[in-house]
Amino acid sequence: MISFVAHAVRVARASAVAALVVPCVGLAQSSPDGASRAQVRPAKTLAATTKPTSTDVSGGAPVTLTIEGGARRMLVGATVPHVARVRDASGAEQRDASLRWTTSDPNVASVNQFGVMTAVRPGPVTVRVVSGTLSAERRYVVEANPVKSLTLSITADQPKTGEVVEVQAMAFDANGMKVPNVPYLYTFTAAVEDSAVSQIAPAELDQKGRFVAQRAGDYQIIAVAPGLVAHRTVRVSNRNVGESARLVARAPIGGNAQLADVVGWRGRDGRDYALACVSGTRGQLVTFEVSEAGLKAVDTAAVDARSIVDCSVDAETGMAVVVREAANGRNALAMFDLSDPRTIKSLGTFDDGLGNIGSVALYQRHALVVSDARRLDIVNLEDPARPRRVGMLELASERSASTTTGSDVSVTDGVAYVALGRSGVALVDVGAGQAAGSLAKPARIGAFRAPFASTHAAYGYRSRTGKRYVITSEDLGATDGHSVAGQPGFARIIDFSDPSKPEEVARYEVPEGGVQDLWIDGERLYVAAQSGGVRVVDVSADLKGNLYHQGREIARFTPSEAGPTPNVVSVQPVRGGILAADRASGVWLVRLSPKGAP
Repeated sequence: MISFVAHAVRVARASAVAALVVPCVGLAQSSPDGASRAQVRPAKTLAATTKPTSTDVSGGAPVTLTIEGGARRMLVGATVPHVARVRDASGAEQRDASLRWTTSDPNVASVNQFGVMTAVRPGPVTVRVVSGTLSAERRYVVEANPVKSLTLSITADQPKTGEVVEVQAMAFDANGMKVPNVPYLYTFTAAVEDSAVSQIAPAELDQKGRFVAQRAGDYQIIAVAPGLVAHRTVRVSNRNVGESARLVARAPIGGNAQLADVVGWRGRDGRDYALACVSGTRGQLVTFEVSEAGLKAVDTAAVDARSIVDCSVDAETGMAVVVREAANGRNALAMFDLSDPRTIKSLGTFDDGLGNIGSVALYQRHALVVSDARRLDIVNLEDPARPRRVGMLELASERSASTTTGSDVSVTDGVAYVALGRSGVALVDVGAGQAAGSLAKPARIGAFRAPFASTHAAYGYRSRTGKRYVITSEDLGATDGHSVAGQPGFARIIDFSDPSKPEEVARYEVPEGGVQDLWIDGERLYVAAQSGGVRVVDVSADLKGNLYHQGREIARFTPSEAGPTPNVVSVQPVRGGILAADRASGVWLVRLSPKGAP
């Protein structure tokens, strides 16, 4: 770690600190390690006391209220924010809950309606929050302020836009000894490029000391302890990761057919292939050979279905599984042999009590199916002629789930990432060993739900820094799993490194389009951006803020010629290119190249 250190300047009065902080662009409060627990002296409990009186544990009903944030230590003159978390029985957070904050003695410390507490004089005090019949509290002993000097370190002083810089303050007493657990106030000022026309915040600095810039320029990062200030200068430059995108081939889907999905895989002969799943008067599968020359259709097969919901291909076995909606309205899995992509062969169907199937993924010769937007079913396909359900896990209650919301599932390294529409996203161990789960006995790892959103795709990966990120595609205000007017969908980025405390840290928005589907390959995020075409985004290292504004977008492609507005609903990288399913014009093959290359 590179460490740049600045020493503090003493501020004469608390009012002088306020005068410094108010004009700044960003404001955050932190304890040194970003801890979310309070310390009391000398031997009192550190945990918030939760007092739920409701016994209704049905989906969506609030059952727990906890206090997060705060500080390990409360000193006179400190201003410390607290965050209340209201969760339902599934662990999903309810961010629209009504909250009321109070303190036991306003003469010792006061708290405002947002949970920000200010210490006034030494003494014991309790901060309390109430939501309906639930309550939680945190106890402190406010101490006299021993801090006499302050330093500030940062991990980089010349980062790129989108690069997360770690900020850490350190306080010392009159004898030069480190004072532990001081609550710090982090803030910054900015002198950025194009400041006159910029309509977004130039940077973010959170309560854990994580700074990220969205605009190039010079920033003063400031740390405030009660009565002291320290600062460092950071010069941010543009990221410059852009590449050019061009359309190599387009394969139209004729008639009144609608393209539902496209999936690519490497065949046993070493060549690349794609499977297009098509809905219309009848379901249809089309296989393509993918080459430098483009897309060549090699076979077509009819599917007994009035629509196709989803499809997936197992490259190892050459088996395709299609979610079909039959004429009688029942959903079923249909299996096909694609070991020779030039000859599609039917292998049979399976619909043994699976319910309304929203999505399917293949893992170790098993199909993972999302049923009724609330349950993960696992079907053994080792003998395709005799498929059998071997595992099942309820992920949302029948009351909170809806069969009209979009759902999806993907699998990476033994973890299933399950999108559950309005019930959010759940992580399930199906062989990773993290929660002693298996395909026969899947086990829940964690969950995340945001209000007023519908999650219809989810993918996970490990960053080079060791963090587990989950990226979901979301619709705001959606009720049917599809974007509402204006396509307000976006990609939500959640840090699941601690599954018990998932944290939303970033997002990627496409204001001129939406976000329908995703794919992650290495450190690149591929986005099916509906009317915004195809996007490729740099998701390397730590993530924070809105990636759309940080110069992390590597490439984008939308057709330049006149024609129907694109509606890209699926995307996947293949060797040397990107496959995309556009409901308006068919299957695309897009290739990237360095900017300026012929």
